Amino acid sequence: MSTHTRTLHSGRRDELIREEPLLIVAGEQQLVTMRTPGDDEHLALGFLRSEGVIDELAQVSSCHFQPGDPQAQRPDRVEIELRNVDASRLRGRLTRTHELRSSCGLCGLTDAEALLDELEPCLPGVPRLSRATLQSLREDFERRQVLFARTGACHGAALYGEELALLGFGEDVGRHNALDKAIGRALRSGAKFTRAIALLSGRAGYDLVLKCLRLRIPVIASVSAPSALGFDLCHAAGSTLVGFLRRDRLEVYTDTGRLADD
Repeated sequence: MSTHTRTLHSGRRDELIREEPLLIVAGEQQLVTMRTPGDDEHLALGFLRSEGVIDELAQVSSCHFQPGDPQAQRPDRVEIELRNVDASRLRGRLTRTHELRSSCGLCGLTDAEALLDELEPCLPGVPRLSRATLQSLREDFERRQVLFARTGACHGAALYGEELALLGFGEDVGRHNALDKAIGRALRSGAKFTRAIALLSGRAGYDLVLKCLRLRIPVIASVSAPSALGFDLCHAAGSTLVGFLRRDRLEVYTDTGRLADD
């Protein structure tokens, strides 16, 4: 179950989203994140891929979920065995993940080009799609946000591929986790990301944008606005960035010929 039922002051019963710790163990590195239980293996795999720890699923030897013991104060955990991953890279990427938070101002790093260092630009001109297609994807995305409809307290993320097939979807109390769940599910299915479309339920901040660009996802659409650095990253990478993707509004912030006229 991803929700708990609680009794409000008024006496009415309401569903509230669960928010519990998950321990991710990758090699000798450990990381604790607060998440909504469910799709935990996808969350862990998507996190490692979106943070640049692994480049492909073949680098994962095994991935196993182990339930915790609340009475013994042991959290749920996902243990991942990796191969052909440099230990210093693993350690450095996970350490950097802890440091790069919105509150720290990127630890003094605010140059889009520096953040995109070692990343390849997105494939130009693909996929080709219309604004009407984006609205159709938004409608599908909203229908899939069941936990949000029940609780009003979680984020969602979806990845669509060629012929607009769903590659991965995730809902979670954390917006990073929702995207990582979607990425992890797509990764396990063998999806190709270089022609994918990412839909985000919240703002397109640099952190979520950077996760997408590490996979060379060429189209990023958010129901809210991007940050200035999120804009700069998409502009530098040659990706298409759409904000305010709603029933009555759609703003194109960056594009390199992917969006066709309706």
